Amino acid sequence: MFDISTLKNTNGPWVFQTEDREEKFNVTNPIILLGDVMQTIDDVYNEIYKKLHAPDYAGKNYNALLEILTDLEWIDQKEYVLFFQNSENILTKEERTFLDGLIETMSFAGEEWSKPVKLGAAWDRPAIPFHVIFQFNKINVKSEFDNIPNITSK
Repeated sequence: MFDISTLKNTNGPWVFQTEDREEKFNVTNPIILLGDVMQTIDDVYNEIYKKLHAPDYAGKNYNALLEILTDLEWIDQKEYVLFFQNSENILTKEERTFLDGLIETMSFAGEEWSKPVKLGAAWDRPAIPFHVIFQFNKINVKSEFDNIPNITSK
């Protein structure tokens, strides 16, 4: 059985894959992203920024995405779980490098949130759990997500 504490701590890994539906992870109050509408890189930014209520100035490149993901002051949660539904449809109209960049950016964001900020400034914060789950209808033996650990609630 899956130990939900994995998603409630700041330790890596920060990115997972699963065949389970989002309701299995409801205890984490996940932010649901629709993989079906994320076939191009612009679609990815649009969906993520819409669901995260990102500021209008958010840029459409991975550095800007990482900046948004590691800020999120306008959401202010005690933990963050991004749940990508139907991930087999993400970036299907782009080259593989775009998907690699997305996964890497998500992992960097988790790593950044895992470190407390102690600068004596208004934006100081403790380490905060940040995890990403890519959900598939069926996890294939060979896929772009092979290096990502599987998480299951069974």
